[in-house]
Amino acid sequence: MGRLWGVLWGVSSACALALADVPHNRLRAPNGMLWAGTTFQLRASASTGNQLLALSSEAQVRVGQVVRWRWQLESPSGQSIRQGHAVFGVRLLNDGNGWDRLGFALASYELTASPSWTVELRENRSGDGDFWRSAPVNGVGSVIEPGGDMLYLVRMQPPSGGTPTDGAWSILQATASNGSQQVLGEFVAGVVRLDWVRARAWCYGSHTQFVAPVLHQGRLFWMGTDPARSETLVFYTRDAVEATAPNGDLLGNQRLEGRTLNNFIPTGFSVVLGNGWFTGRGNQLVRLDITRVQERSGAGDPFVVVQFPQGVSPRLDLEPLVFNGRQYVAASDGRLHAIREDGIRAGQSAPLPSTYGAFSTNLVLMGRTFYVGTQNGWIAQIDAVTGNLRATRRVSATQPIHSLAPTPFGRILLARVGNRELVALNPNQLLPLWRRTLSEELVSPVVASHEREVGAVVTRSGALYAFHARAGTPLAHYPQPIFGEGATLRSATVRLMRRADRRATYVYVLAQRDTGVENQHEALFRAVTLENPYNRFEFSAEVMHLGAEYLPTMLSTGNGERSYCLLASRRASAHGGTVAGIPLR
Repeated sequence: MGRLWGVLWGVSSACALALADVPHNRLRAPNGMLWAGTTFQLRASASTGNQLLALSSEAQVRVGQVVRWRWQLESPSGQSIRQGHAVFGVRLLNDGNGWDRLGFALASYELTASPSWTVELRENRSGDGDFWRSAPVNGVGSVIEPGGDMLYLVRMQPPSGGTPTDGAWSILQATASNGSQQVLGEFVAGVVRLDWVRARAWCYGSHTQFVAPVLHQGRLFWMGTDPARSETLVFYTRDAVEATAPNGDLLGNQRLEGRTLNNFIPTGFSVVLGNGWFTGRGNQLVRLDITRVQERSGAGDPFVVVQFPQGVSPRLDLEPLVFNGRQYVAASDGRLHAIREDGIRAGQSAPLPSTYGAFSTNLVLMGRTFYVGTQNGWIAQIDAVTGNLRATRRVSATQPIHSLAPTPFGRILLARVGNRELVALNPNQLLPLWRRTLSEELVSPVVASHEREVGAVVTRSGALYAFHARAGTPLAHYPQPIFGEGATLRSATVRLMRRADRRATYVYVLAQRDTGVENQHEALFRAVTLENPYNRFEFSAEVMHLGAEYLPTMLSTGNGERSYCLLASRRASAHGGTVAGIPLR
């Protein structure tokens, strides 16, 4: 066989620098590449061993420009603004081999119908980071030498305090001289505004509010109790809450009292079914007749005791669920009991095995199936029509199920297990889809949005954690500390609500700060834009009343422009129980 590679080719070159194109007579740019515009001569040679066989004529070659940029953020990508504006920094480095510059496009968008934020881009030529002494960018930046850099500043200015906003987003895009495009940064800004309670209803004197208020035909009903006298006054509004003027005080719409209930201290849950108001007294479930409650006088007590089987007590610490005209109440016998509107017990479910432990969560409903968790880590399906036990699964062998939340359309059942774990389950077979163990303790139940597959919880440090229900991963810019650095919470209640006329969903968080002193209370409230947690409204402890302890319940009057989120305090340092009305955002 003949030799295939008997001839070796080599290339030699003789360089002649075009000094007019190259600064300071340097051969190469700072990154080691030959300068753009450098010219040199090339000859090709063919040889075998040390014998030159052929040599080509000289050819002049000019180095083309290599366009290459690097960039880095020099600020967080999201900011909350308490006053002033947010400024985001992007530093650009010319990593090519020639002078170059970029073209810029800055886009912004908001969730409100009328954009109200001011967004602009400036070039910080002095390198001091001062926005106001930086030059505006009119679509094209300055020419930057190879190895050189420039700081670009994006400023986002919120509207005035009287203009509603859900925050704003901006995207900075660059176009290089070779036509390539790249997003340099996506920035999110929100404004933090201090707010106050726009409407409030009162329990007078030393009265304490032991149970949550209720809505009946749009009107608000609540109870104030003098425990020393075992006397309870029932209050209610004359008209529907949403019929009051926006930002008006519920006091002008309030009847002082409809009825005095003697030897009556309410306890546990508080639910309306038809014309019946169901709550606890001692370890009994009672039904108040709302029509008789509104009568200022009348023979006999306006309530009756709901009868359970002998030796069975209702679980007043677990909120019942109303379905198909009946109320389903968990009881000490491991069954659900169906209660009619008139207070008559109409049926019961099959019992859960005693090895499952006692009920530990509120009921949730998906389709025609109830779901409930137990103290020994089980989740059970109970047919809402027949009461039969359909399926069960043990989710944890060591921790109780703390709370359950269904996502829209019955796709996923979320569960909080113990103090730190979140689990998503297929609601049919109860098979886990994912499990996440958080790095710190949770102080709120898990909740889910009614419109999107999104869940949320609050941690002990005051961080709001919103996540994708299908994957368990955090939403962008979460978790978010919404109560400030160093906050420690004792408990929290969360709801996700969206007004029908708005695009943004808001997360309402009612929290009790851990003061470190027993029976010393401090309440805080936040309304946070779900899509942009840097945008929020804060209600201080003074606004919520100093020393106030709030019930772990949020009541919404609807989802319209005149709707309220209602919060009930037991009492405060200088006030009896109140109901705070906060307009939906």
